[in-house]
Amino acid sequence: MSADVRRILDKLDSLFARREYAEAERLLRYWEAEGERSGDDKVYYLAVNEQMGLYRKLGRKDDALSAVWKMQRYLDRTGRRMTLEGATALLNAGTVYKAFEMSEEGLPFFEEAAFVYEELLPPDDRRLAGLYNNMSSALSDVGRLDEALELCEKALAILGKTSGNEAEEAITYLNMTAMYEKRDGMEKAESDIERCLTKAWEKLGAAAAGTEEGYLAFVYDKCAPTFGYYGWFMARNELQKQAEEIYERLGAVKNEDREDAEDSDEGA
Repeated sequence: MSADVRRILDKLDSLFARREYAEAERLLRYWEAEGERSGDDKVYYLAVNEQMGLYRKLGRKDDALSAVWKMQRYLDRTGRRMTLEGATALLNAGTVYKAFEMSEEGLPFFEEAAFVYEELLPPDDRRLAGLYNNMSSALSDVGRLDEALELCEKALAILGKTSGNEAEEAITYLNMTAMYEKRDGMEKAESDIERCLTKAWEKLGAAAAGTEEGYLAFVYDKCAPTFGYYGWFMARNELQKQAEEIYERLGAVKNEDREDAEDSDEGA
């Protein structure tokens, strides 16, 4: 990894942990222009790829779709569409479409990314789990619920093979609650929903010991509403409390001072 890429990523991690999204945008815009000017493909790819995620997070649809267009143009120009780098960008593009209620349009991106990942990655690579989780949410949106649940189970099988994936496992279980409810109805799905909520709560407890604080707070924020929706109010309140305590320690801005348009790409 080049020095510039490592430096940019470290700075972004710090900005995201403090929710300084405007500064993160300025940083990415600068490096996009610099990468294009200097012909540094790695820097340009990083900047545009991260823009897709940032604008998705902030709910800025036009900017997010513009970043997708720029990424597709880059992949086609460099011939990297069928590489792991390209597949990761396509996965992120699919997640943009899913976030803005365009899952039907996003599915071809997920399918193309899945083809490359399954060809080039070991079957237990956690990047496959991330793909399956994202793709499952899009499939759920378009009513392909059996396929969505199958992909969640595949993701859990991969994540469960190694330690340190408890946060992602919790998110997967919470995603499944909505899929069971949508497929079977609340009453019929009650036992499956309770099982998934219980497993998610257990995984979040285990995640607290070994997960980086900024990411842990992000996960707590995303998971809390699902627990509340299903009547687990104590769990919801505890997660919200812990998330805010972490953000305060990290010097982050308060919730009311940020745009909070989180999508369901890896969350509940």
